Amino acid sequence: MRPFLVELRGYVGAALTATLGPDAAGADPEISRSKDGKHGDYQCNAAMGLAKRLGLKPPELAQRIIDALPPAALAMVEKPGIAGPGFINFRIKQACLEAAIDVITSTTDDARLCIEPVAKDDALTVVVDYSSPNVAKEMHVGHLRSTIIGDTIARVMDFQGHRVIRQNHLGDWGTQFGKIILALWHLCMARRQGETVADFNRLADELSRLAKSPLEAKRALLQARRDIHQENLSSDPTGDEFHKYIENLEPSFEILLPAYRYVNALEEAAQGTDLTVTDAQTGETYPLSGVSRYVAAMLQGKAGRDNKQELAAWKKAKDATLRECNAIYRRLGVLLTDDDICGESFYEPLLPGTIAELRTVLTNVDGQTGEIRAVCRDDKGAACVFLEKTDGTPAFKGAQGDPLPMLIQKSDGASLYATTDLAATLYRTHHTTTHPYSQRTASLSEVLSKPPFNGGLGADRIIYFVGFPQKLHFEMLFATVDALGWLHKEDREIRLEHVSFGSVLGEDRKMLRTRAGDSVKLKALLEEAVQRAEALVRASESDPEKRRGFTESEIQEIAETVGIGSVKYADLCQNRSTDYTFSWDKMLALQGNTAPYLLYAYARIRSIYRKGAEALSRTGHGRVTLDHPAERALAMRVLQLAEVVEMVSDLLLPNFLCDYLYDLAGKFMSFYESCPVLQAGDEGTKASRLALCDATARALKIGLGLLGIRTLERM
Repeated sequence: MRPFLVELRGYVGAALTATLGPDAAGADPEISRSKDGKHGDYQCNAAMGLAKRLGLKPPELAQRIIDALPPAALAMVEKPGIAGPGFINFRIKQACLEAAIDVITSTTDDARLCIEPVAKDDALTVVVDYSSPNVAKEMHVGHLRSTIIGDTIARVMDFQGHRVIRQNHLGDWGTQFGKIILALWHLCMARRQGETVADFNRLADELSRLAKSPLEAKRALLQARRDIHQENLSSDPTGDEFHKYIENLEPSFEILLPAYRYVNALEEAAQGTDLTVTDAQTGETYPLSGVSRYVAAMLQGKAGRDNKQELAAWKKAKDATLRECNAIYRRLGVLLTDDDICGESFYEPLLPGTIAELRTVLTNVDGQTGEIRAVCRDDKGAACVFLEKTDGTPAFKGAQGDPLPMLIQKSDGASLYATTDLAATLYRTHHTTTHPYSQRTASLSEVLSKPPFNGGLGADRIIYFVGFPQKLHFEMLFATVDALGWLHKEDREIRLEHVSFGSVLGEDRKMLRTRAGDSVKLKALLEEAVQRAEALVRASESDPEKRRGFTESEIQEIAETVGIGSVKYADLCQNRSTDYTFSWDKMLALQGNTAPYLLYAYARIRSIYRKGAEALSRTGHGRVTLDHPAERALAMRVLQLAEVVEMVSDLLLPNFLCDYLYDLAGKFMSFYESCPVLQAGDEGTKASRLALCDATARALKIGLGLLGIRTLERM
C-alpha cells in the first residue's frame, strides 16, 4: 500500500509536466502534510517558486496544476482548493481513507502496518558507522547519542528494505595502547611487591596530586616507582612471565582501569625529570615519562623484536572492553554485535597502500573536477593532503590564515586518525563487481582483494554518527575521497554524510559530569534510570488507588523498560543538532513527550482492545467507518507512519518519529474521549473502533521499535 503523500507527489509531478512541459523538469512537487487539518490533509507549495521563475501569478499556476491533475488523483482527493498566495490544499476522500485503514485493520498479524519495502532496484547498500568506543575506556554519556541515534537510523533503513551494514569503528590501535599494555604489565609484576588494585588507585591519586609540584616534592616517590619498574624489567627480560600471565588472565575493567590510571599519572608526573628505565634485552634506555610510546612501537611492529606479549595483552584488553560494551548494548537494546566491529586495527594492512595511493594519485590538481581539489605532498617530513578551491586559494585555513592540510603520515612514519578513515572509506565504497576502483598501487589492490577485506562492501551511502567537534575532519576527509575518485559509480554518486549532534548538558547548562568533575559513565547512568523507574513503580503499587497487582518480575520488567526507554527517548526526541539538558524529572514524567507517556498510551490501548476482544470474536471484522472527525484524524495519522519513516531516513532526524508518536498518542486520547469504544452504540461501531485502536497500537509499537524501545502490555 503506497502512502497518500507518495501518490500525491506522482500526481502533482504529472500535472506539472502536462502544464509546463520541459520547464517542469526536475521540479519538486513540494507536497507536505498540512499543519492545520481544517485546510486539508496535504498541501502543495510548488506554485509559488515555479510561478516566479516562469513569470506567472502563483494562484494562476496553482489552478493550472489542479486542472491538469490525472483522473486517478481526483478519485483519491476531494476537489482541491487554493489558499493564500497559491497553496493547493488536498483532502483525502472519505472512501479512500476508510479503504486504506481497512487494509491495515484486516491484517492484524502484519508487523509492518502494510508499509511496503523499497523496490529491489531502489534498495541501497548503506554503511552506518556509530558508537565507536575506545579500548580500555568506559563508555560515558558522550557515547550515548552516537550509539542510539545511529542505531535508530540503522533500524529505520532496515525497515525500509535497504541492505544495512553496521560498523563499530572501535578505537583499538595507536599510541594510547602502549599505556594499556603497560598497565597489564604492571598488574603482572605487582604480584612481586604484593601490590593490589587498591594500591594502584592510591598511587594514581597521589601521583596526580604531585604532577604539577616541584621536582623535589615528587622525586622520592618517582624514584621509588622507577626502581621497582627497573627491577621488574630486569627480572623478566624476555617477557615470558608476562606472556604466561596474559594467557591465563581474564581482565575486567575493575582491575584494568586502576592500573591504566596509574600509568597515566606516573608518566605525567615524570615529565621534565631525568628518570629513565633500560630494556634488559636490548639495552636501550627510555625516559620514565615515555615508556608507553616504546611499548606502542612494539605493538605496531616497529621495534624490530618479537612482540607476541604486547599483541596478546592488547587482545585481552580489547576483549575486556567488548564484554563491557556488549553488556551496555544489550541493556540499551542496541543491535551492534562483535560481527559489526571494524576497529582501527582492522584497517592496519591497508594503511601503507592507502598512503602510497594518495601520493600517486594526488600529485597535482589536473583532471580534478570537484569544487575542492587535493594535492598530496610532504611538509616538514610529514605526508599531507592540501585542499584548495578552484581558484587555487586554500579550502581550509589554520588560526593564522595559513593553509590547513590533512595529515596522513607523521615524519616518523606513523599513521593517523585520518589515514585510518581514508582506508575505511576505500573498504566501504569499493566492491569487486558493483564498484571496482582501479588502484594505481598494486599492493593496495592485492590487500583489498584478500580476507578480511574481500573486495570491499560496495556502499551507496555511508553515514558517520560522530559529534559536532569532528566536523572539520569529515569535511576534509570527504573532499579528499572525492578528489581520489572513489565516490563515482556508473549510475550514481556515493553519498558520504557526517551526522553530527550536540552535547548532553547538566541542569547548570554545562557538560553533564559527576560531582567529582568526571564524565558520567553510561553504565551508571542506565543503572540509575532503572532504579528511579523502579522506585516510581513501587510507589504506585503502594497506593491502594493506583495499585495494579504487579508481580515482582513484572515490576522489574517495567522498571527496566521504562528506565532505559526514558533515557533513550529523552535524547532521540531532541533535534540532534542541538544540545539538551538532562533531567530525570522530565524524562520519567507520565505527561508530555516522554517514553513513559507513550508506553502508557500503548498499554492503555492494548487493555481496551483486550476488553473488547469478545465483541470482535462475536461480530468478526467489519468495515471501518470514520464518521466522527476524531476517528478520521486518528486514522489519517496512523496511515502517515510510512511518510514519517521516509522523512527520518532522508533527513536523519529521529525526532520527527518521536513527534509523530507523541501526536499519534494525543490523537488517540482525543478519539477515546470523543468516541466511546467499549460503550459504543452498536456492535458494528464497537468493532470498527476496536480495529482502529488495534491499528494505533501497532503503529505505536512499530515506531517505538524503530527507536529501539520495547513496549509493555501492562503498565
